[in-house]
Amino acid sequence: MNPLAHASNRSLVALFLLCGLALPAVAADTPHPLGIPDLAALQKVSDGQLSPTGQALYFAVGRARIDLNRWQSAIYVQTFSGPDGAMQPTGPAQRLTFPERGAKQEGQDFSPRLSPDGRWLAFLSTRDGEQAQVYVMAAGGGEAQRISSFPAGAGSLSWMPDGRALIVQSRVYASCPPYPAAKADECNKKQAERADDNHMRVRVMDRLFYRHWDSWWDGKRSHLFRLSLPVGDEPAPVPTDLTPADFDAPAIARSGAQPYTVSPDGRELAYVQNRDATLALSTNNDLFLQALDDAGKPVGTARNITAANQATDVAPRYSPDGRYIAYLAQRRPTFEGDRFEIVLYDRKSGQQRALTAGFDSSVGELAWTLDSQHLIFTAPVSGRGALFACDLSGQTAPWQLDLGDIHDVQIVRSGRGMDVVFLRSTLSAPAEVFALAIDGAARRAGAPRPLSQVNAAVLKNLKFGKASEIFAQSQDGLRLQAHVVLPPDAAPGRRYPTAVLIHGGPQGAWEDFWQWRWNAQVFAGAGYVVMMPNPRGSEGFGQRFVDQVSADWGGKAYDDIMRLVDQLVAQPYVDSKRVAALGASYGGYMVNWIGTQTDRFAALVSHAGVYDLRSMYGETEEMWFPRWEFQGDPWTTDQYDRFSPSRRAEHYKTPMLVISNERDFRVPVSQGMQLFTALQVRKVPSRLVIFPDENHWVLRPTNSRFWYGVVLDWLHRYIGGAAVDPKILDLAATHAK
Repeated sequence: MNPLAHASNRSLVALFLLCGLALPAVAADTPHPLGIPDLAALQKVSDGQLSPTGQALYFAVGRARIDLNRWQSAIYVQTFSGPDGAMQPTGPAQRLTFPERGAKQEGQDFSPRLSPDGRWLAFLSTRDGEQAQVYVMAAGGGEAQRISSFPAGAGSLSWMPDGRALIVQSRVYASCPPYPAAKADECNKKQAERADDNHMRVRVMDRLFYRHWDSWWDGKRSHLFRLSLPVGDEPAPVPTDLTPADFDAPAIARSGAQPYTVSPDGRELAYVQNRDATLALSTNNDLFLQALDDAGKPVGTARNITAANQATDVAPRYSPDGRYIAYLAQRRPTFEGDRFEIVLYDRKSGQQRALTAGFDSSVGELAWTLDSQHLIFTAPVSGRGALFACDLSGQTAPWQLDLGDIHDVQIVRSGRGMDVVFLRSTLSAPAEVFALAIDGAARRAGAPRPLSQVNAAVLKNLKFGKASEIFAQSQDGLRLQAHVVLPPDAAPGRRYPTAVLIHGGPQGAWEDFWQWRWNAQVFAGAGYVVMMPNPRGSEGFGQRFVDQVSADWGGKAYDDIMRLVDQLVAQPYVDSKRVAALGASYGGYMVNWIGTQTDRFAALVSHAGVYDLRSMYGETEEMWFPRWEFQGDPWTTDQYDRFSPSRRAEHYKTPMLVISNERDFRVPVSQGMQLFTALQVRKVPSRLVIFPDENHWVLRPTNSRFWYGVVLDWLHRYIGGAAVDPKILDLAATHAK
């Protein structure tokens, strides 16, 4: 059935309410500290999409399915009443989609995208199989119709400006004819079936980048397609491949959020692509422009507008008037931690100029104001996220609009002028959708207003530890910052054990945001003071501060952390003899390094931590990273030995929990196995935990519950804190689910 011809106009009131359907029942008792089971009661809000009238907000909500050991998401709508721009909720958010009713009861609905006129809602769903496909339904509710059948599924989508078609990302075999050729679909299906039916399992590689994150190279390329909506009762038209070449479009590595977009007139597609010969050694993502005809088909050859820059160019954004493309650029090739700045490309003259060259922080996301006169963007500042605006002159310093963890930024029209709509979280609240009014000069015109309150009922029964900051001075006179969270029931005069959480990267930062994987409030709820230091390499303290961790992994950054720990243990609420250090990725590396440098910590936890830098070089996939960080290859420099924990394993004494994941191709499982072997041979109290079905992170809800349990149990053994419910650590029960 075609949704555009037969969409139901049934009232949204008839749909199930959010609070009654998706949220687990919450007892109305005395608020309690956040515990491991509470994480499963909280839900993940994503992809907020405000209607053109500002009277409806569409978003995805993910809830933990412990029985399935996965997250399951559906699409919701929050309606508003009152004059345009007033945004008074008419009641609780309402559920629009029910993926668990499909052929595959484990399915998910996600990535809602509202048509330009606000009449139709497109989204991705796995309700009918393993691969996500595109579905469309009336924005007011009704039956959704599947309109795609990509053999490899759909990865992302966005609307064409005229609302008659979608741009969809999928993966195809480059050796097959490009869509809409008659044999394109048949060829891709046969290639996939031949691979599936082959009982011999072997991988043959002729070049690097044969695997990435958690996937092996399978011969397919990421391409962008134009997918027209069906008319009447006709079947959906065959998609058109807009990027038919033996390259990934968008690029599969570091292509950024929304790596493709269409011009306001629908006549040009901009996308991120890397055409270098050896992708494992290159961060040279470029912006390509592909002309489209009236039917949305590609015309001529795509044009590279950033060929002069050998570093990364990403995030193309057309101005609403079509005059400009704004994008983000780095300047140093192969350095993924370089500062991103905003560059403006004039489509008439072809000239380009930087708008934030003097802004000493890395831009994250950007969006145009509706009048094409300003850009709104995010950037880290001193251990926090922030929202900024800038004009097009490049001469005026950007000005701050708001402070906080902000992402998924978009600009919409409102009765007040314009609203910046975004997701925001804190250390004490998961992300919800907010709106901030700005005036015609892109200046703040009020306080942020919450548009969704999905987790309000659960949060009402939780209490969180007080969050603050602590500062110290580095050996070279810099001001060092860390976030500190106290136990919710911290009592004056009492000393508590402490968990020092070390962030990954090493280019990254702890900010005032909600973490599902390393949630400070879960540790605080178990009775620990939590410190989250921002040492050398942390973003938001100037690019020079970021640069100083490269080629010095165990140097200034280690000393920065130790100085912040010194400052913390001097506080009257910390028991200096009960302090543990924990970290993942580079944070795990730092824990491994700490174990060779000092015995001041009573316990260590290393997740996905680099142990042997030489073998890591040959096992990881993004080769530009170790070559930049250690100034060459292992046979050309001694940097791999200078800061490798494996070279100093004789100093290990502190009890250590080691966690690795078998699908982690960034820091392969062998790094954890090597570390555990050294600890066992040294007779250091240690435990190795391996998740076979996880990648660089632990994402599945049951796995996450066990992860928190085994980590907190390790801390309980060696520094005290609350004991862990044995049911959480019951491996038999966990596997049974």
